[in-house]
Amino acid sequence: STAIGGAVGALGSDFSSMTINPAGVGLYRKSELSFSPAMGNTNTNSEYFGQSSSDGRFQFSLSNWGIVVAGPKESKSNKWKGGGLAVGYNRLANFNNRMIMQGNNKSSSLADVYKSEAQGLDPANLPAFGTNLAWNTYLIDTLNGNYISNMPSNINKTQIKNIQRRGGMGETVVSMGGNYDNKLFLGGTLGFQKIRFEEESSYSENPVDTVVDIRGFTVNNFLNTQGNGINIKFGAIYMPATFVRIGAAIHSPTVFSMQDSYSTSMSTSFTDGSTFNAGTDANGGADRGNFDYRYISPFRAVGSLAFIIGQYGLISADYEYIDYREARFRAIGYSFIEQNNIIRDKYRAVGNLRVGSEIRLNPFSIRFGYALYASPFKDQSLMSDQQFFTGRFGYRIDTFFADISYVRNVFNEKHYLYNSSFNPTPAQNTITGGNIVGTIGLRF
Repeated sequence: STAIGGAVGALGSDFSSMTINPAGVGLYRKSELSFSPAMGNTNTNSEYFGQSSSDGRFQFSLSNWGIVVAGPKESKSNKWKGGGLAVGYNRLANFNNRMIMQGNNKSSSLADVYKSEAQGLDPANLPAFGTNLAWNTYLIDTLNGNYISNMPSNINKTQIKNIQRRGGMGETVVSMGGNYDNKLFLGGTLGFQKIRFEEESSYSENPVDTVVDIRGFTVNNFLNTQGNGINIKFGAIYMPATFVRIGAAIHSPTVFSMQDSYSTSMSTSFTDGSTFNAGTDANGGADRGNFDYRYISPFRAVGSLAFIIGQYGLISADYEYIDYREARFRAIGYSFIEQNNIIRDKYRAVGNLRVGSEIRLNPFSIRFGYALYASPFKDQSLMSDQQFFTGRFGYRIDTFFADISYVRNVFNEKHYLYNSSFNPTPAQNTITGGNIVGTIGLRF
């Protein structure tokens, strides 16, 4: 699946297809056990106010594992000719990355955001995980009844933001499929998805060659998100001829139960030697906030077409439709009306394309593919389409197979260090990733 860009919707007989088109389990003639570890690197090159920075992260992961139990052998008297049952795990996303963005800004400061948010509010009512910390560390203060900032907007200051992300998203699947007369294959998957995302970030501002009372300030943020979701998928593959396969699948929205744990701490220092800290408890740890909510992902539809070129190879393609405007958040005691309206306004419906091919040189084979995942934003300058280039070399005999695949992906994004109304200049990030996946499998 990895090697041909994920274009397995019409092919079947691959465990990863259970997440794309569960009818693929109906094409199994033998039972199979497979295991796929992976390792890779993600690197981010950033440019902010003319300064370039680069950072990255290397990680090991489990791409997938699975077991497929093939159904009974074919019967000449019954047009239902077996099928299969599959259980296993497919990794859907990798969140591991590290980036640094830095530059000298002469026009705005994060302190401007805190000053604006504070206007008209009593200090006792300032937002706890942000503006209240700026108040308690004297980054903002009051003068003649108005809030002021102690970090002047118009001075030259170095702004640095470091982000480190960890985690991933995977799906445990239970799939069943059937084979009708070796022409129509039907299947269904019950998917149990899990999200684990963790982000630590540090943002700092320090004046450059400027005599002011403030030396600088630093804001540290932490977020841990855990989620569990469930969905169902249905699919069909039809073979009008031995060399043609047509596939179609629908994926229900995934309903997630989500939990966030987060904290923010701030430190401000001045030229008189004083330093003020906020957001830390008596033991030096940051005060934590927690929030439980639900997330409902969009519906998906997949159409697929594949051509089997005898024993020499294949060509395959998938087209996937997703309307990101249909994503929703829900919570008890909070409406999410504003956030859901923003999703409808800022996101769009897209089509993703996956194509791949295989050349067979028994017992060896070569595969290569390409995938194009469209940006979900209406404003496509915020993020470019993601492109994946894939290749693989494999060895297969009747009872054993081994493969090694490589995936290269690249895309661009804009990252605003803080509110774009105050700082309209984002960091321009180019994110590249390389991933090696190995697979060992047994057929019985």
